[in-house]
Amino acid sequence: MGLSKFCNTVFGIFLIHFLAASPLLAEDVKTSFVMENIYTIVSGEGVDSNSTFIITKEGVIVIDTRPTPIEAKKVLAEIRKRTDLPIIYTINTHFHGDHTFGNQIFNQSKTIIAHRNVRKSLFGKSGKDHLAFFKTFGLPGMEEVKITPPNLVYEKSLNIYLGGYHLELVHAGRGHTDGDTFIYMPSSRLMITGDLVFNKKIPFAGHGYIDEWIQSLVLMENLDAEIIVPGHGQVGGKPLVTQMKHYLMELKTYVIQALGEGKSLKETQDAVRPELEKKYSHWKKLEWLDGNIERAYYEFSAKTEP
Repeated sequence: MGLSKFCNTVFGIFLIHFLAASPLLAEDVKTSFVMENIYTIVSGEGVDSNSTFIITKEGVIVIDTRPTPIEAKKVLAEIRKRTDLPIIYTINTHFHGDHTFGNQIFNQSKTIIAHRNVRKSLFGKSGKDHLAFFKTFGLPGMEEVKITPPNLVYEKSLNIYLGGYHLELVHAGRGHTDGDTFIYMPSSRLMITGDLVFNKKIPFAGHGYIDEWIQSLVLMENLDAEIIVPGHGQVGGKPLVTQMKHYLMELKTYVIQALGEGKSLKETQDAVRPELEKKYSHWKKLEWLDGNIERAYYEFSAKTEP
């Protein structure tokens, strides 16, 4: 199976599980106070992709815009409860629709920033296919989505200075996708990770690169950040990064061991799944394990071929 076909298949399975688990759109959002002037919106039901906003004295920075214009308007409403200052920058941590399909609501900022591969994905065929697949489920608000790619892109790093805040946008290489950004705020000792980190939830790895993802997490561990805002789940501390790294390292180790024993994909899933289920029984979305094992199986099969 080619990588493109694999990614589309696994993403379809991911969405089916995701949508079957609970209603996509929650009635109420949960706004968590992170630190002074910084808030993260976490939905307790349905979609739990996080959106963070930073209120500076010159304007607002929004990071990730949630899955539909309806949900993005809820983010905007939360901002307007606290300030009337304009939205200056909108940042996408990667291309997945649950983080970007609300972009149009923040187009007023004029500047939507992401890694160049996010624009490539959203502006090209994969973005249209991505949206079309979401629409097949008839989700409220999906018909209103107008794909709005970033209009300012970067390659490896980008520094933003606004209203006394410094944000360092970093692309450490391919990880959860080929266009991940994490945001490091040195003076606040804060890191906003996008989907490089999930909190107590099996990550979706269908568009992932396991080895490079681990390397990104090692880099993130070495930064002086005490507060971690993950792509999914509650805000936490540095251990969130370490936990995600350990999960991916264990996934890699078990899959490579199975490959060394000549196991088929099915045999590998049957051998690795129970080991990971035992260790991560308290995490959500254990049903995503087989898809992640499959992704790792194809990645490391290619790397271990003679």
